[in-house]
Amino acid sequence: MKKIVLLLCLIFSFSLYAQSADEDVKASKGGISEIPAAKRPKPVDKEKAAKAAEKDETEKDYENKSNTIKYGVPSEISTLIDELIKNEDPRFTEEIYDVFQVSKNTVIKQKALTYFKQQEDPCLEDYAVEVLNDPYEEKGDLVKACFQYVSAVKTKEAIPAVLALIESENENYFNDAIAAIGEIGGPSEAMFLVEYLERDDLSDAQRQTLMRTCGKMHAVQTWDKMVEIAEDEDENLYVRMYAAEALGLMEKKESIPVLTSLFSENDPNLRQYVIKGLSHFPDVVEAKETIIQGIRDEHWRVRQEAIKTARENKMEDAVPFLIYRAKNDSEKVIKEEAYTSLAVINTDDGNDFMIEQLGDKKLGDGTKKKIIEVLLKEGHAGEKEILALAEECLKDDKRKDLRYAIGKELAKYENESYNDICLKYLESNDSTTQSLGLDMYKTNKFASAVPVMRGIYSDKKANSGVKNRIKKMLSIEEDEEKSPAADAK
Repeated sequence: MKKIVLLLCLIFSFSLYAQSADEDVKASKGGISEIPAAKRPKPVDKEKAAKAAEKDETEKDYENKSNTIKYGVPSEISTLIDELIKNEDPRFTEEIYDVFQVSKNTVIKQKALTYFKQQEDPCLEDYAVEVLNDPYEEKGDLVKACFQYVSAVKTKEAIPAVLALIESENENYFNDAIAAIGEIGGPSEAMFLVEYLERDDLSDAQRQTLMRTCGKMHAVQTWDKMVEIAEDEDENLYVRMYAAEALGLMEKKESIPVLTSLFSENDPNLRQYVIKGLSHFPDVVEAKETIIQGIRDEHWRVRQEAIKTARENKMEDAVPFLIYRAKNDSEKVIKEEAYTSLAVINTDDGNDFMIEQLGDKKLGDGTKKKIIEVLLKEGHAGEKEILALAEECLKDDKRKDLRYAIGKELAKYENESYNDICLKYLESNDSTTQSLGLDMYKTNKFASAVPVMRGIYSDKKANSGVKNRIKKMLSIEEDEEKSPAADAK
């Protein structure tokens, strides 16, 4: 018995301590940030590097890209870094870091920050924090890149400088600084925002940004204030909208009755943001019911938000409503959202419906393109039917657009089942179709496609662009280009 009493006392004491600790959280203050120590890039992720290498068309691509970074002019380097970011290629961290250290070109510095932001590599923290300590002489795009970089790599050392920029009279930095604090801040920074929210000189736009960030930071200290603002019919509409979203982001279940009540408001923009708020409570019946009602809302933006929410939370109860919207909605964007959501939620009813749509002769090819895109992306159903449809389109030049669309989608994925359709695309007399077959080969490296590709390359009548791609892909050397006929001469 004494042990139980002692345990209860300890629990009670801890509760009081936690409550006291929460109340003792004090707001951070702005100032000059201490600059982190300089460091080299992290080791390259081998798996990501291997995946990026698969996209190289020739064995010399890596060397050529490396030399461009080392010796190229700024415009060449900038264009290449854009390509590396697009392809999520991490293989050139050392080269980009080195050129960053010596370059005086602002664009290269900005692109390098974006590259290392994607890699979540903290090697440029010292530079980014130094810029944020005194950004006033720097170009706006570069400063923005520094904000985004410290946000991505979670540079806590940047907090004083970022807070100082929020308080500064230069409004150019306000939104980016608030967004950065939302990523790198903690309870003390949340308290800073709570106190800042009380200022009378804030614009509506600034208050909106503050509210969204408070919600993102789970700043529950602001909950009462957010409820008051969201329910105030005299408040600026957009401020109310972001307050409603913030209530959801805080994930306090006490927000649910507030939000479901706000869903009866006349303004569709507010209803849309109520759905955003309720999306954080997918397992609560009242929230789920309101989201499903949003799928049948009169305004398309509300329907769109509700459909996205059903998709993100894989709400199987929403499937009948999504099927109805896919078949009957007057807005193309809603139909496409419905198809996307059905593919993600992945129920038998939803998949069967989309497969039936592929076989419907009355359904336009534009809609079929969307169905093919979402089914292949999710990979749950429809592969056999899509491949059969591709074969149909290969035989019918009136359906070239759908043929191209299917080929483009198939080329995105590694799948041994695509071997036969790859060969049939390559065997087409249409150069665009052949090029899509090459895209499939590039992704899958089907051995059976190589003889067909060599046959196209040796065909004098074949499209020169297609032949050049084959030459690169198969690394055909100059001495191989001579035909037997040429040798006979």
